[in-house]
Amino acid sequence: MKIDDYRLIVTLADAETLRKAAALLYISQPAVSQRLKSIEEEWGTAIFIRTKKKLIVTTHGESIIQHARKMLKEEETLKELIHSSEGVVNGKLSIGASSLIGQTVLPKVLGRYIELYPEVKIQLQVGSSAQISAHHRDFHVAIIRGTEMMNMTNELFLEDRHYFIYPKAKQHQLSQLPVIEFQADAAYLKEIEEWYTEQFGQLYAPQIRTDQIATCKELLLSGVGMTVLPEIVIGDIDQERFAVELLDAGQGHMTRKTYMSYDHDILSLPQVEAFISLMRQYQ
Repeated sequence: MKIDDYRLIVTLADAETLRKAAALLYISQPAVSQRLKSIEEEWGTAIFIRTKKKLIVTTHGESIIQHARKMLKEEETLKELIHSSEGVVNGKLSIGASSLIGQTVLPKVLGRYIELYPEVKIQLQVGSSAQISAHHRDFHVAIIRGTEMMNMTNELFLEDRHYFIYPKAKQHQLSQLPVIEFQADAAYLKEIEEWYTEQFGQLYAPQIRTDQIATCKELLLSGVGMTVLPEIVIGDIDQERFAVELLDAGQGHMTRKTYMSYDHDILSLPQVEAFISLMRQYQ
């Protein structure tokens, strides 16, 4: 198969319809359909089941699409290695980062990186650590919180402590004050739950749940309730108005680790090595 055939298969899998794939590839829908038919004949099996609403990947199709993604990735890496030998830091830098790091650290780092290496094309995806981990092969560098990734180089970026924060004006109403919780992995929330139960002697039952730490923090600052926040986001909290108490959990302070995870061989790409080096300056 040609590299364009691999690209067509992957685009169809991502777009889920012939029409959308044709638009993304800048070719006609009949041409896409004909090329797909030829590819399936070459493999001797159907890659997609055509329905009126969308394309459904077959069992064999899953394996073929996975192979196609691998081939495209290898071609891209080879091109970057060739460009890197020319002495100029260029090519593509693909980063996957947890939402918290995307909101706090990366804007400064990437702003400086673009100044230093304007020839590099940056691709950034921000999401939960679970989402980034699940798709880590799509990135040169994945920046996640919580646990290390298997079979990857996991470089500790930061380990931040956690604080219980509430409005001082409502200090005597804590047992009635709503608990605000942001989305996180189960083990992490379990630590907070155990601390809360021991601290207040009552069931941990968050009345307000958000998908972002930033939203959780804004609700806190508006006086809506109380919450637990990591050290990295509390620097601008007015401690005249809010109590900021270090969280103790078990034998010590509750902390959360953030890792830069990458395949060690990818450091041969200058744009990746430069990014990781710059990140270290912001630890």
